[in-house]
Amino acid sequence: MMSTAPPLLLNEEQTRRLLMYMQEYRRFALTSQSPTQERNTTLRVVQALQGKLLALHEQPLLHVPLSLSREEATALKIMTKSLLLFYGEQTESPDRARTVTDLGKLYVYLKQTSA
Repeated sequence: MMSTAPPLLLNEEQTRRLLMYMQEYRRFALTSQSPTQERNTTLRVVQALQGKLLALHEQPLLHVPLSLSREEATALKIMTKSLLLFYGEQTESPDRARTVTDLGKLYVYLKQTSA
């Protein structure tokens, strides 16, 4: 079932960073989280969404329109919250601050569009 929320429009840099966060989450979840059904489902959906985003990213578009199903939005919220907690525990740095800001904005967007 597709969400009625407008697609998430990402420029090239935002798309690249979201792909990086997806890869980081997959690595983090596999090495740091217990293997539960919820974790495995989230990993599966994030991996599928990563493939969808890679395919869209290869097209010559000014903005990548990423439409999210309810399941995909939920998986991205779980991913984003997990990464926010992970990066929140890291040492202060400019990269950490940018990452937390990026993830915070994504989390707020996902909360607003799925409410």
